[in-house]
Amino acid sequence: MSISNSSTPWYLSQPEEELINKFNYIEHIEDNRLREATNGTKHSKWSLGVSITEQNDYRNRYVNIMPYERNRVKLPVVKGNDYINGSYVKIDFEGQSTVEGHYIATQGPTKYTWQQFWQMSYHECNNSDIVIVMVTPLVERGREKCFPYWPQGTADDVVRIIPKIQSPGGPDDTSVFKSELTLRYMDSTRYDDNYTLTTMTLEPKNDSMVPKKRVHHFYFDQWRDMSKPEEIIPIMNLSRHSHNLNLTGSPIIVHCSAGVGRSGTFIALDHLLHNTLDFKVHKHDSNSGGVRLLKPVVNYRKDVIEQIVSQLRSQRMKMVQLKDQYIFIYHAARLLYNLDQSDNLEELYDM
Repeated sequence: MSISNSSTPWYLSQPEEELINKFNYIEHIEDNRLREATNGTKHSKWSLGVSITEQNDYRNRYVNIMPYERNRVKLPVVKGNDYINGSYVKIDFEGQSTVEGHYIATQGPTKYTWQQFWQMSYHECNNSDIVIVMVTPLVERGREKCFPYWPQGTADDVVRIIPKIQSPGGPDDTSVFKSELTLRYMDSTRYDDNYTLTTMTLEPKNDSMVPKKRVHHFYFDQWRDMSKPEEIIPIMNLSRHSHNLNLTGSPIIVHCSAGVGRSGTFIALDHLLHNTLDFKVHKHDSNSGGVRLLKPVVNYRKDVIEQIVSQLRSQRMKMVQLKDQYIFIYHAARLLYNLDQSDNLEELYDM
């Protein structure tokens, strides 16, 4: 498909009222799905399956956020319960996606589930690097939003052991894995007082398994629950930094507290900025200033952001949960084109 020199994709110029109408329609479609999911239709595409069984009560942080059965992540157990509240997410649509976007959207680990989270991370990221993006503070207004599931690097918290046998819901709820894992803190760096990158290793005790993997854990603690980010540039920096470390093509693991609102917003932005033609960075063809340029696709009539969010909602409920989060994605995308037109885009892309 040809590329034009027109300044901005048409969908970034829509009035806010139109964006709200689109978000409301996405909500309406999901309401219909959830009615079907909860009416007892066992073989529905939108079935919540084992996620709503009593056995898994201790494995869900919230009682109203569940994965769809058809694309839930299944723990790599040797025997026992394979449930974790996480969803495989793939973004890909014709005419825009340059590559498929692969993610795992999951809830923030709890004191009952943090060990399963690490077994999932080790086995779902098949290559040598694991990238985890956490977009929630640990605590808000005195309420835990996520258990501190990774070693903090203090004298008494450098190594954590992830057991082979786990029973989060008691003796009747057991998951048995192939190997015990050792999670070891290496170092951490704070970036612009917005997020912390902690590097760790995750190594199996079983010698027959793949050797240890490197974990890149991004902790973005500047995003309050049930809201959009306060600023655009920090979340873009987080997206670029985490995306660039995912060199091996494994899914990026993204979580907030419920694993839907902030997680969905981050995933939507990440795919938009890195894997769509409208936001592909091109080398400038002349010496007239500026070395990068964004060029929207000619005659592309669909709203790229609406498509991304619709795909997300079809794979995990309430992704990009709020109207303000939905509108924020348009504002962030528009900022990139504004920076490009003012020859400041290169500064954003060069960290």
